[in-house]
Amino acid sequence: MRYFSTFAAVFLVSFVVSCSDLYLSIHESSEKSERSVESKNCTLEKPCFLAEGVKFWVSSLAPKPETPFNVVLEIDDPIEIQSAYLEGVSMYMGKIPITLVNAGGGQWRGEAMVGACNLAEMQWRLKFFDTNNKEVRFSATIYTYR
Repeated sequence: MRYFSTFAAVFLVSFVVSCSDLYLSIHESSEKSERSVESKNCTLEKPCFLAEGVKFWVSSLAPKPETPFNVVLEIDDPIEIQSAYLEGVSMYMGKIPITLVNAGGGQWRGEAMVGACNLAEMQWRLKFFDTNNKEVRFSATIYTYR
């Protein structure tokens, strides 16, 4: 009987403590805002180098699903990019085609938008194909944040 009353007392105390509000408050500075997210994306300020003379970046530090963002590929040597697409790495989301436009000066620009999923951070692989369209010329990683 003594063990039962001890067990009941411990259970009751743990139940009351777990259900009580500990007066914790979340301040705006601690929430996940775009400024506080530690992004793994390449930006204009910190581009990624996919190969010698090939830079890549996205327009937003923390792209969000279902919101358009720009991708930029800058190549020193003249090359024709035939096509590009995004595919999910963290989760299969199909292949999302991206139309790239030659902006001159070795820059190729395109607009991308990805679907939402249940992950807070989603990893995508962006693949660029040249005119032979059979093998990947360059590939880059993009992270989107919910």
